[in-house]
Amino acid sequence: MVFIDDKQSLKSAKHDFETAYIQQVIEANDCRLRKAAEALDIHYSALMNKIKAKGITINKPMEASNGL
Repeated sequence: MVFIDDKQSLKSAKHDFETAYIQQVIEANDCRLRKAAEALDIHYSALMNKIKAKGITINKPMEASNGL
């Protein structure tokens, strides 16, 4: 869903959209960044640069332990 803020610049709105979209694609690919880059149709290094520039944090899912 898109929320329109008439006080937000186009540049800021594009930044917010791109950040949210990248986060959603990363989560949809189980935090596998190479798969996310492929889904976004960008190079892995470009995705890494965007993650760093936008301050996106990756919350990798916890792996189930076998109790050992």
